[in-house]
Amino acid sequence: MKIRESHSQKSNFKVYIYENKKEEYFVISIPDLFWSIKVDYDLYGESLIEHLYLHLFNVLDEDESEELANRISQWTSEL
Repeated sequence: MKIRESHSQKSNFKVYIYENKKEEYFVISIPDLFWSIKVDYDLYGESLIEHLYLHLFNVLDEDESEELANRISQWTSEL
């Protein structure tokens, strides 16, 4: 499991990323928001960003959702 910190003007979050290589998925969790999601490897790039954005938009405003979705996408591509 990797732990990353996301800092923005409005908030700071710890983002937990678990990768299951055998079953090809990530579990991404932000405990401060009571938010988590399972994402399969077949989602990547722009489709991953859009998917994350739509789910984050339920708990964050538009700008923060977009910024955090981009960061999470970058972090998962590094693993």
